[in-house]
Amino acid sequence: MWRERLGAAHVRVFGGSVPKGVTEDQAVGWAAETLKAAAEYSGSKGILPGIEDDGGLTTNAGPTIEIVKRADSGWVGMNVDTGNFPKDGYAQTAMSIPYAVSTHIKAEIAAADGTKGKTDFGRLFGMFAKGGYRGFVSLEYEEANAEAAIPGLAREIIGAARKYSG
Repeated sequence: MWRERLGAAHVRVFGGSVPKGVTEDQAVGWAAETLKAAAEYSGSKGILPGIEDDGGLTTNAGPTIEIVKRADSGWVGMNVDTGNFPKDGYAQTAMSIPYAVSTHIKAEIAAADGTKGKTDFGRLFGMFAKGGYRGFVSLEYEEANAEAAIPGLAREIIGAARKYSG
């Protein structure tokens, strides 16, 4: 019933920042405890909370995955945002895929040196397929002139999805 009311089986959550005077490990522990408590409730409603890699404590895949692991719940996962990683977007996405309950992709992704470049959707969808991801993929477009850009991006994304969807 709650899934139907919400209209989704997934809710994204954010890890926040590391408070001054606190170690990253402490902050990861607190975030995991909070996420576990949220999962106990949301899981009883059939809803998966997914912590998103989105700055602060969850800027990179490592701490974000650690939060998921420490939450230790079958109802918890990661909302993978491929464009949020500041460096090594493909490598960090690959690390995150086993924990993904939802994902959104962006038109740009960070290289190893942190420079942003056009996302190779074929490469990305290939990674998701190889990693066994079976959820939805949405596009989060943050650049200018969306009306002109989205149709071309949609064709590329649909093509990549079809290629890797069995």
